[in-house]
Amino acid sequence: MQSSLLRVAIGCSVLFTAQAAFASGLYLVREDGSEITIYLKSQSPKDATDLLVLIQGSDCNSVANNKLINEEFSQVLPKADVLTVEKYGITSDLSWDRSDKRTDCPADYIENDSPERRTADYIKTINQLKEGGIYERVFLVGGSEGAMVANMIAAKTDFVTASVALNGGGRKFLDTILYNIKHTSNSKEQEKEDTEGFTGFAMHVMNSEPFELNMGDHGYAWWRYMLDSDQLEILAQVDNPLLIVQGGKDINVSPEAVDQQIAKLAELSKTNITYKSYPDMTHSFKGAGGDSMVEQVITDIKGWLAQLD
Repeated sequence: MQSSLLRVAIGCSVLFTAQAAFASGLYLVREDGSEITIYLKSQSPKDATDLLVLIQGSDCNSVANNKLINEEFSQVLPKADVLTVEKYGITSDLSWDRSDKRTDCPADYIENDSPERRTADYIKTINQLKEGGIYERVFLVGGSEGAMVANMIAAKTDFVTASVALNGGGRKFLDTILYNIKHTSNSKEQEKEDTEGFTGFAMHVMNSEPFELNMGDHGYAWWRYMLDSDQLEILAQVDNPLLIVQGGKDINVSPEAVDQQIAKLAELSKTNITYKSYPDMTHSFKGAGGDSMVEQVITDIKGWLAQLD
């Protein structure tokens, strides 16, 4: 894939700070020569010493076009610089589309994207930014698959000041998928058929060498990593302060599996982990009446971060 110039977003007002000047000189590539596209947004006219890293979920969309991340969760630390990183093969040219029938998902993304790939891209980018000597603290906030990536970054590095994992689910992804099937099936017959079908698919992926695959806008690398991963093992390696947030009405991931995982972490004496449950919240941060709970979640994250100072 031919690389283009590094894209650095500095917000609507184009605040050209020292950080912006430094970031505009970055040209980051992966081992295969493809570009890592980053966006660094300044939220203050003064040079920030805090870096807020926001990590999107598993959808085939450009993070540059994600308003929930860029306009809302960026306010977790309103004076920090905000870093986001595109997934492999995706640029801001990809239009925003949350439908399940997307037909323009880039082939490079489907073939190469995985939580492992994303984690490596974020670590490389953050290390490069920290080498500039500007950022004293690094905070991670990730949702859904992004929660898993945030946990993986924290587990693999020592530069994370604190991190937040939103609606990231329990220990095993197979259990997550089966939970979703149970809560979205129209009948017991459909649930049985879909459960057997997906279990067979999972076994095939886990017992096969890489093959061409596009299921749910994800390829072999993504599915193999997700089905093979163990979030409990990842979380056991995280030593920085970590806030885990989970909605009790989530049908994408199992709140009960999260509760069980938290209990296991307590048995491991992981006192660095705080758990915050919202009994009426869905995967998309909607409350019992369908209203957004994002503002409340952000307020609670701010309160938790304030206690760390």
